[in-house]
Amino acid sequence: MNNGESKTGVSYKSRLEQFNQFDKEREDMIKELIAKNEYLEKRLETKCKEYDNEVQTRTIYQARANDATVKLTDIKHKMDVNSFVIAIIDGDGAVFRDDWIRKGEDGGAMAAHQLRDDIKKHLKESHPNVNVETWHVMVQVVLNLEGLSRKLSCVGLAKSMSELSAFARGFSRAQGLFSFIDVGKGKEQADFKVRETLRLMVHNLQCKHIIFGPCHDKGYIVELRPYQLETSVCNKISLLETTQPPREFGELVFRRVRFNDVFRSELLPEGWLPPTPPPSTSKPAPVTPISATKPTSYAGITSSWTSTLPFVNSFKKPATTPVKSLKASPRKFYYVNSEGQRVDGPLPQADAYSEQRFKERCEEEGNRKPCNRYHLHGICEENSCLYYHGEPLSLGEQLILRIKARGSLCNYKGSCKSVDCYWGHHCRYQKCQRLNCAFATTHGIDQVPAEKVYEDGSREPLSPQIV
Repeated sequence: MNNGESKTGVSYKSRLEQFNQFDKEREDMIKELIAKNEYLEKRLETKCKEYDNEVQTRTIYQARANDATVKLTDIKHKMDVNSFVIAIIDGDGAVFRDDWIRKGEDGGAMAAHQLRDDIKKHLKESHPNVNVETWHVMVQVVLNLEGLSRKLSCVGLAKSMSELSAFARGFSRAQGLFSFIDVGKGKEQADFKVRETLRLMVHNLQCKHIIFGPCHDKGYIVELRPYQLETSVCNKISLLETTQPPREFGELVFRRVRFNDVFRSELLPEGWLPPTPPPSTSKPAPVTPISATKPTSYAGITSSWTSTLPFVNSFKKPATTPVKSLKASPRKFYYVNSEGQRVDGPLPQADAYSEQRFKERCEEEGNRKPCNRYHLHGICEENSCLYYHGEPLSLGEQLILRIKARGSLCNYKGSCKSVDCYWGHHCRYQKCQRLNCAFATTHGIDQVPAEKVYEDGSREPLSPQIV
């Protein structure tokens, strides 16, 4: 038996090598375990830090969320407290009842209270599950105050032009959020104000309901139509009907409401209704001609306006004797085109002398303008009229005043039927290029007269070359 071999025939050297290999494998395994343990410890440390950061971040965001919840609750509370409903009314078309207007400030106050009650009633019907009593009520009446005052006075629905102003004061004072907004002459001025207010309020979360009042004008249909597609907005709008609206409004799906105790349900009368003068037993004084220092001839002036002149004027030397009997005045008339729209007849050109005299008169009266009604109709019942009355204007000066009046658009434009109306009814330029033209809504109408319409309603066709 060799010394290097065991009884089993395996050498000790081989066995030692096997033990060394096992020891190396064990050492390698231990090193691997140590390395993995270190790696896992580092990951654990990283995860712990991340967890701590997440806890801290969550705490911060939770605090912010709690703060946001408090703020949101506060905002909701403030929105509920300051919620409101607004009535946007085009006052030139939706006209208050004349019996309210004739009562002046008292009538305005009573109309305001009645309108507020009617709006509250409509809101309760429209929002049965909401406490609408907490909503503030805002009313904006947009109009041409002077123009409507003049119209009401002319058709006999107001004793003077100051009544509507007094009514407006009473209306605005009676309710803190009720206002009359005078935008002056020009339809586009009221349209702009009404449209912009609607656009502002329609998506305002504090504005809970809108009562929209220009339903006499189909021009607003284009503005309203897109809102039908938004359910939240559609349910927010009610259309206020006063007079019969154009049939195109029937296409819209919004709620309808009428406040007949506040607004007129009939259109304003057309034309001018002069007041009946009180009976007089005294014999009228003879008419004395008004003299001028320079003769002027207006033989070419058409009867469409000379027949309405209220004063007898002479351009001869000063005289003190009464004027002899005059010939009967020609019948009053106005022109319409082939579509029945009113068109203005031509006016002669004013002479330089009359223009100078007109300017001097205005300067003598503190740059006050002559009163159209007094100098062109012969009567003005406005007790507090701000315009110049005094000595009647000469024919030439009346012509200048009439030319100036033509520069303001009549409220009824082409539908005016008053033979005495001195306002303009369409733009005088066939192809107007002016920016912000006050007559923009009349551009494009046929300005060729087709008929004369007399004050009794009779008509006289015109040949194409007339006028």
